[in-house]
Amino acid sequence: MKKFLLALFSLLLLSGVDANAQVYKFKTTDFAYRTCEDGMWSDWSDWTDSSILVVINLDREQIDIYSSEPQEFTIYDSEDVHEDRDGGSQMELKCVDGEGIRCTVRLRVQSDGVMQLYVDYSDVSYVYCLEER
Repeated sequence: MKKFLLALFSLLLLSGVDANAQVYKFKTTDFAYRTCEDGMWSDWSDWTDSSILVVINLDREQIDIYSSEPQEFTIYDSEDVHEDRDGGSQMELKCVDGEGIRCTVRLRVQSDGVMQLYVDYSDVSYVYCLEER
């Protein structure tokens, strides 16, 4: 878990968020999704406005998304921060959701500084743009 904390701190520092706290709060600004059917991913949907709370709690190793149906993710593994093909930085967190289904949550900082949170399942992916709260 020490590796996770160091990687998350590095990613959050890149976005300018204060890294002294153990709980990070964000507000979403936009939302998009895509689905997978018969092994083929759809294009991303158009962005829609979004204004929900996202809380990353390092003490509890948990991510909560307070959408109309609250989503809870328990982190069980993480990867180091790496640069993606678009010049941004991202970190993948292996999680289990509230229903016990495994998924990947990706925290990404684009090259222009925009922070995003992706939730990837085998049949659907969605993304929120985040701003510091």
